[in-house]
Amino acid sequence: MSFSMNPPGYRSAMPGALINGTINGAIAWSAFKGSNAIPLSMDSIGSPGVTALGNAATAAFALAFIMTCVTFFMFRGGARKSDVAPAGLKTVRFAPTGLRIALANTLLAFGAFTAMAVLWQRVVGTVMVGPLVASLVVAAVATIATAFADVRTRRALLAECARVR
Repeated sequence: MSFSMNPPGYRSAMPGALINGTINGAIAWSAFKGSNAIPLSMDSIGSPGVTALGNAATAAFALAFIMTCVTFFMFRGGARKSDVAPAGLKTVRFAPTGLRIALANTLLAFGAFTAMAVLWQRVVGTVMVGPLVASLVVAAVATIATAFADVRTRRALLAECARVR
């Protein structure tokens, strides 16, 4: 990861996010390919069975935490090799700063996704889709969660080093 003090944007996060979305879509496809139809969501929170949005929620939760941790270490490593990075960014510790950022990103991503999924179920109801569409839903959520975690982590680290000065 190259280092820049410019505010990070989603465009720079997209290559990695698309790769991660492709990987998670392939994993979802392996789970869904044997089914004729998969529900996007179900009416009951305790419903047995697999749903596309249920798999996507798990991906959003896990990826937000994992990608925040990966981005933290890669961005800090890039800062340590850079001549323009502030000293505070080069020495920021994972515990407590990186862990706080990871927990905040994870809770925000999971909470926002869960709220949208509940609203979807309330407004649209149960919609059955094919395995390809279900896999694409999981891939899209994984892409968004990865880009979200990457950008928010880099922004939080830059804000942290600006605050410490």
